Amino acid sequence: MFRLDWDSSEIETEILAVAPEMAPYFETFNGLRIMRSTCSTEIFFGFLCTPNNNLTRILQMARHLASYGAELAVVDGKRINRFPDVATIAAIPEADLRAKAFGYRAATIPSVAQQVLTRGEAWIESLKNVPFESAHAELCKLKGVGPKLADCIALFALHHMEAVPIDTHIWQAYVRLYRPEWKDKPITDSRYREAATFLRARFGNHGGWAQQYLFYDNMLNWRTRKE
Repeated sequence: MFRLDWDSSEIETEILAVAPEMAPYFETFNGLRIMRSTCSTEIFFGFLCTPNNNLTRILQMARHLASYGAELAVVDGKRINRFPDVATIAAIPEADLRAKAFGYRAATIPSVAQQVLTRGEAWIESLKNVPFESAHAELCKLKGVGPKLADCIALFALHHMEAVPIDTHIWQAYVRLYRPEWKDKPITDSRYREAATFLRARFGNHGGWAQQYLFYDNMLNWRTRKE
């Protein structure tokens, strides 16, 4: 869902009041929005496919995970499946996922599902109803989930709009706008924490919204940008 019930002009005005440097991005990418997921479990496990990966393989992995779910329909000869529940994912043999080129994620994904099960099937959904900091801390308690994955899950699966995941593109944007002395420096754990904390403070409850503009701009322009 594209959050069409949200007034994008009002949100952008609120962001610009505290971060006027965002004006060029809003002007260039007018209408960009952040989607609201309808299945938190699907987004949760979809992001477990993303570390050290590319979009083509991520999509292949997510579709394979979906194949374990109940069949909903057959369209043009292709099965459409409901994304499986946590218990089903927890029971997938590691060997099956390795055979589909999941790599180390073949162990991580069922393991995380098993950890979630010990917390209860409703645990993922319950994290929508606690403050961001609490949700992030709980996610990071899962073996196999670090701060970046926790930020991604918090933003896209749990709707904590202040979350700002720091990937390569956001890191480059952050350094360019706010930390030029860190140009060409890698993202360390401490730098990740500093950048995420700074951007949450800068953009407040609209951190995830602002992040989308920075991400999209950098994704399009990082190869040709001169500064």
